[in-house]
Amino acid sequence: MWRLQLFWIAWVFALTAEVVPMVAEGQSYEQNALRLDTNFGDVRIVRGVEGTVVGKIGVFRGVDVTQVVAASPNAVAEAREFQRNYRPGTIVLGLGLVSLGASVGASQIHDLNRGITTGLAIATFGLITYGGGKLQKAYNALHKSLWWYNRDLK
Repeated sequence: MWRLQLFWIAWVFALTAEVVPMVAEGQSYEQNALRLDTNFGDVRIVRGVEGTVVGKIGVFRGVDVTQVVAASPNAVAEAREFQRNYRPGTIVLGLGLVSLGASVGASQIHDLNRGITTGLAIATFGLITYGGGKLQKAYNALHKSLWWYNRDLK
């Protein structure tokens, strides 16, 4: 009998219990956490729930990510990795796309040696593969940097 009474008392407490949010911790994290937001080839680093844009990363411009995540040493290390790979990746990928245009254009010339077209196609493949790999490393490091920053928030 006493087990049934204890069950009903626990049931009443469970139904009337109220969740109390931790205001200081929740606001600090919610206001300062960083995330990425993409928009037509541009990547924006956004802070907090309200979405304040901290920096934009695009083909022709970039933000110094190390300054954005300066509060976390691990995040700064990953941000340096991003900066080391991002610019070379975009340049090499751009050269690969130019080489692709040259390869397609050369293939339309009927009197041209096929070795030139083949060489351009191989160069195109190599440049696009290398540039894309560098960009992949860069974006992985950017994601890790923001993860470390958010993890180290107080």
